Amino acid sequence: PFECVKTNIHGAMNLIDAAIDKGIKGVVALSTDKASSPINLYGATKLASDKLFVAGNSYAGGHKTKFSVVRYG
Repeated sequence: PFECVKTNIHGAMNLIDAAIDKGIKGVVALSTDKASSPINLYGATKLASDKLFVAGNSYAGGHKTKFSVVRYG
């Protein structure tokens, strides 16, 4: 369970910060259909990750980095 949190939530936060710091133009995060109505920890952490990437657009402030999420499945 801790790996889901470390990978999906902390990993998303690290990528968002790094993309903004390095001036990356755009980031496309890949998600899963398990995030639409999560029934387990994996789906819940993927949903949190999706929300973090979307929120990254506001978090970026005056930076030009744009974040998108593609959910397959």
